Amino acid sequence: MVKILEMRNISKRFPGVLALDGVSLTLHAGEILALLGENGAGKSTLMKILSGAYQADQGEIFLKEEKIISKNPAEMMKKNIAVMHQELSYLNDLSIAENIFLGKLPINKFFQVDYKKLRADTKRLLDMVGLDLDPMTEVSTMTVAQKQMMEIAKALSAEVQVLVLDEPTSALNETEVQILFGLIRRLAAQGKGIIYISHKMDEIFEISHRIQVLRDGRHIGTAHTGEITTGELVNMMVGRTIDTICAKEGRSPGDVVLEVKNLVTARIKDITFSVRAGEVVGLYGLMGSGRTELVEAIFGKKPVSGGEIRIDGKKLSIRSPRDAIREGIAYIPRERRSEGLVLTESVQHNMSIVHIDKLQKFLKLDLKREKTLVREWIQKLQIKTPSLHTPVKNLSGGNQQKAVIGKWMMDEMKVIILNEPTRGIDVGAKAEVYHLIEELCQKGMAVIMISSETPEIMGVSDRILVVHEGRITGECERAEFKQETIMHYAIGEKSL
Repeated sequence: MVKILEMRNISKRFPGVLALDGVSLTLHAGEILALLGENGAGKSTLMKILSGAYQADQGEIFLKEEKIISKNPAEMMKKNIAVMHQELSYLNDLSIAENIFLGKLPINKFFQVDYKKLRADTKRLLDMVGLDLDPMTEVSTMTVAQKQMMEIAKALSAEVQVLVLDEPTSALNETEVQILFGLIRRLAAQGKGIIYISHKMDEIFEISHRIQVLRDGRHIGTAHTGEITTGELVNMMVGRTIDTICAKEGRSPGDVVLEVKNLVTARIKDITFSVRAGEVVGLYGLMGSGRTELVEAIFGKKPVSGGEIRIDGKKLSIRSPRDAIREGIAYIPRERRSEGLVLTESVQHNMSIVHIDKLQKFLKLDLKREKTLVREWIQKLQIKTPSLHTPVKNLSGGNQQKAVIGKWMMDEMKVIILNEPTRGIDVGAKAEVYHLIEELCQKGMAVIMISSETPEIMGVSDRILVVHEGRITGECERAEFKQETIMHYAIGEKSL
């Protein structure tokens, strides 16, 4: 096979952290190479060097045997290398066409934008990715999944030879995943090289030809996909064997803490349920089912037009997240980077921000107490950070998630809502999140967890409520858990 890309002995150091230590990578034309590793293993840093966003401290990059210099993303796009990051980059107020061709809009002989050509070129790209939308649709009206497909279309507009996809299915349903896989296979058949980054093992085995594993900034091994098992890959990734990813200890739920009665919002239709102390209630539903709208209504992010929310029997009036926090309700959002963290601020600030009122002394923030409390919880949760003052954006995804959960564990909350808490983190970090959930239960909190992965929600939950079109269509006790039953409820074929 012809080498299309080679990265040789790439090293990169950040203050206090050796992110990459002599990592090499080879990609052949027509190949789909899966890049695996825990959060913090160096995958993103390696790809940012390839994209031109970072410069390597040492090492070389070759494209079709020719040495290239990675100066900036624009230069690398000109060399037909495109990297689609997990955090999508788009302008909400522009159209699909304008987003795809931003900076390279077609101009007619009158020096005006040639909208006829713009539409036609955009339509061709949208057809390639299976996105049936008008090219002039404003991006703000699109779903996350549609925006993800638009980003791939944008990469294809540059006639790429090397395409890097970082967690491309994180917001896609099963149908959309198969459309994406079909597109990836067609691109590989055209001789393009694909680097595919994902924490979903089933996807890795379905789509890749070879798998390369990084750990702690080093290359651990590379294998042909059909010649290695999931267990062997996990062991390579984390340096230890994880026997059960979703193992849960026996729980003994106590009294009812949270009661939701006949709740109604713009999307939610007369929902009633309860959660007991020390219990995990899983919320499952397909995209657009209303599960996120339900928990956001409980947390005061969405207005409620009817029904009641009670804690310990007391009827609450929740009009904002501030009201919910005051009553002991915590919420870990699905989008931790945009909703759960202030990325430019320090780890210390992010973990203490919701406790500022309680950390004040004589109307001033008690900095010594703040530092002591945060340091204590960083040690308890084993959050890997060079210091308390490190910007939280520099942490791996798993450590960012532990920081988000940890800030609520620092106080005596009664209800904690986890929306896709393991999204985009590796198997080792997932196991740590499951352990944190057990700790929340042992502290007597009532836990609600949303997950799109049925094995995960079945492994963690005591009960599962299934949401479809704004209603609870099914409720399963642990002894009744079956993926087929849950899916029937989720698509509306069964209901209570």
